Amino acid sequence: MNDELKMLDRSKCIDDDNEYAGKLLIIKPSSLKAEYRQPYFQYFYAASGFGCYPDKLGGKVFGKFLADGEECCFRRSDFIGVADKEKLPQWVKTRLDQLTAPKMCIRVFQIDDCKDKDKRMFMSYENVMKSANVDPEIYRQVYGGLVNCSDIESVFSLCNTEYPPGYCGHSMSVSDVVEICDGSDKGFYYCDHIGFQKIDFDISKVDCSDMLRVLICETGKEPYEAEIRDELKAKQSVVGGLIEPVYFTRDDNVLVYCDEEFLLKGYEPNRKVGDTIIHGTFMVVGNGENKYHEGIEISLTDEQIERYSEMFRYPLIYMTKEELAENQAEELDEGISQI
Repeated sequence: MNDELKMLDRSKCIDDDNEYAGKLLIIKPSSLKAEYRQPYFQYFYAASGFGCYPDKLGGKVFGKFLADGEECCFRRSDFIGVADKEKLPQWVKTRLDQLTAPKMCIRVFQIDDCKDKDKRMFMSYENVMKSANVDPEIYRQVYGGLVNCSDIESVFSLCNTEYPPGYCGHSMSVSDVVEICDGSDKGFYYCDHIGFQKIDFDISKVDCSDMLRVLICETGKEPYEAEIRDELKAKQSVVGGLIEPVYFTRDDNVLVYCDEEFLLKGYEPNRKVGDTIIHGTFMVVGNGENKYHEGIEISLTDEQIERYSEMFRYPLIYMTKEELAENQAEELDEGISQI
């Protein structure tokens, strides 16, 4: 490291002067503004641009800072080189894994046992098709959102081991239907005893009446829209524990739910919500009233999804324990309550 500024130098890089696209780079200290000359701002994930290639005309490299996710561009000459993965701090490894992980937008539907008069739950595709087609009217939605999966088989694995935040149903099994919402494999798939069968499935006939459209913010990841059941279990599964509301807007038409014990559980700092640093995963949901003027959660609108996706677009920059303790001490001195 540079002795004066304690910045990263060539000793943290590998010998790689080829393509930069899809690689983690280290920015020269002199290419950063003085106020950003900290080691954690030197890590830059390159995405595209002619500057990614040594033999192309033009030198711009487009990408994002790993520390806070802000998108930017530099010239090829602004970089020391490609970061050595063997010498990365743990926080860098974690964020790099999150950034490069595969992503799929999905929905999951399961048979409602109250409507399952013909006992089709857990029935193979072959047996279902002997008597009738897959009937969407007996299904209900249990989840919708962005998952770090590369194909439908990895979706099955995820929904049997580590449920995505907000998932509220049984472990994925035979008779479940998965919708892949985009990409070349877009469509509906019936979970069979072995593999999946692509099917026609009229989603308009599925019971989605108690689904909430929310925004989920996981630590180190970009916010993403999700559809979860309007049930306490689903909300708790998002945050990982007992839910605690945080009101952070003047009109109070939205609120944030986080884990009320996030400090005790040692979650990593995520984002600043109002005047409070929230640790761990949280979600943004609409705040409304029913006809009895009782407070209820409601789905976010398109405008709210866009607004709060931008508000919480960037996670907190990396902080050492000392920096975080100092920041929180300042907030407590100012009378800001911690959740």
